[in-house]
Formats: sequence, structure tokens, C-alpha cells
Amino acid sequence: MKKLFILLLGAALLALPAAANNATEADQKWLAVVEKMVTQGKDTVSTTSTERAELAKNWAASKGYTASVAKTENGYQITFSKPIAQN
Repeated sequence: MKKLFILLLGAALLALPAAANNATEADQKWLAVVEKMVTQGKDTVSTTSTERAELAKNWAASKGYTASVAKTENGYQITFSKPIAQN
């Protein structure tokens, strides 16, 4: 009985990260779409997820963009801009 409990507990612990990765994978796909949109010139995207808004903000900072996040009635609006280099 003890072995069965340990086996089931181990399986449950292994399943938790797999379930968490599904959300992360979806967020990464969303971010890839956002990146494509921004590089094509679209400067505003929307999301209902706080985590995705933060993910987009972090991505923008890593790519040299600035991102301002505004809370809207339906979620968040993220506006991207790229500073012009000054000599």
C-alpha cells in the first residue's frame, strides 16, 4: 500500500509541471504572434491576461521597445514604441 501511494504521488508530481507547461506554451505562441505583429508595424495589442501583459512588457524591454500597459474594461491594452536613436 505504501508503494502504491508513493507511485501515485510521484505520478501526480510529474503531471503538475506538464499541466503548467501547456499554459506557458500557449503564452509563448501568443507572444510569437505579438512579436510578428509588432515587427510588421502594428503598435497596439490587447489581452485579458495579466500574465500575458507582463510577458509582452518584458519581451518589449528585451528587444529595445518600450511598452505601456493600460487597464481597459475588457483587460489590458499594450502599446509598443521603439525609441529613435540619437547621435
